[in-house]
Amino acid sequence: MLTADLVEVTVRKGEVRPRWVDPADPDRLALAARLIEVFGASAGRPRGELEAELAELTGTGTAFRFHRALARLLTSRCEFVTEAAAEPEAVRERTFEAAAAAWRGEGNLHVDREAVLAAAAERLGISAAEANAALYADLQSEQVLAAWQPCEPAWLLNRYNVALAQGVLLRATSLTVEIAGQDPRRYRALFRKVKFFQLLHRVEGDARRGYAIHLDGPLSLFGASQRYGLQMASFFPTLLHFDRWKLTAEVVWGPRRQKRSFRLGVEAPLAPIGRLTGQWQPDEVAWLPDRIGALDCAWEVTADGELIDLGGEGVLVPDLAFRHRSTGERAWLEVFGYWNRGAVARRLELVRRHGPRNLVLALSKHLAAGEEETLGDVPAEVYVYRSTPSARRIVAALDRLAGSADGRD
Repeated sequence: MLTADLVEVTVRKGEVRPRWVDPADPDRLALAARLIEVFGASAGRPRGELEAELAELTGTGTAFRFHRALARLLTSRCEFVTEAAAEPEAVRERTFEAAAAAWRGEGNLHVDREAVLAAAAERLGISAAEANAALYADLQSEQVLAAWQPCEPAWLLNRYNVALAQGVLLRATSLTVEIAGQDPRRYRALFRKVKFFQLLHRVEGDARRGYAIHLDGPLSLFGASQRYGLQMASFFPTLLHFDRWKLTAEVVWGPRRQKRSFRLGVEAPLAPIGRLTGQWQPDEVAWLPDRIGALDCAWEVTADGELIDLGGEGVLVPDLAFRHRSTGERAWLEVFGYWNRGAVARRLELVRRHGPRNLVLALSKHLAAGEEETLGDVPAEVYVYRSTPSARRIVAALDRLAGSADGRD
């Protein structure tokens, strides 16, 4: 992601417009290639040395904002580690103890640094040189570039364009994605991505007409807006894998925090920065099938690739589906992401009118979007958990909804 000072836009007629770059521009490609070369040659070197070289190359004024933005995007592809023969904090503690002992022993302010390091090193079982190197090895500037993901210059320029759009969306109060003309498999992939990033949303339409996905923006929430904003920005590149989509957003922009609009569509000079593959589930959901299977309960987890239409007013993409072993009755689990009371109430009302009967809605207390958000009396079909869902409590909720302890009506 780019910080606010690196997001280059213009504002015209109340609309925020990113200053896209041409990924085929020879001069920009040359700059991107030079920066990539610098990172590639910095493996095993301290971060401070890399940053000093980048500062010399990218400059400091606003004219070099684009250079610094590329460097930041490349830095996000790096892994920096602390390399030391002993924990730096322990080395400092032993060194300060040795220095204090030497000062008391000498009775003056002149202390032999080498002797102090040697004494500290002896207590730690390392050499004096290793102690000296480890003393401040955990400072960010001293951390070593252990690994990084190389990329092509054209990819980096495209990544920059995508980052501009993400930087604008971090300041959104709301946005709507309209998408049509996709087959059911691709619609499922899209909605699973929305769920994976735990976004507050409501949906209109159906697979035949297309969908309008209304998302709450990070600046519309009272709490967790920074974390939620990163989730929303991370979701955005998913749209680039589809055709026939457009995005409209309301954003708060500038030092005066004025309301502006932001529009994007397939005509924008953007291309995918990754692949659209796999089935996405949050970690707290991925381990549930094994845990439920180990309970020897009346329910078995079944494969679920369904996209359940809710009367044209929404769509349900369950996280897990279940079948009762003796009755064959089916049930579903949907794990909500960020939520508030209004979103939960709308979801329950919609499912009661159009959705499957046996649906358990799981809510994390940590993902409540409002300050101290509570539900009051929790309906039978809602399960609230603190950190990770409990397989046993989910099974109990399924049993309640099915009508009896063994799941039969």
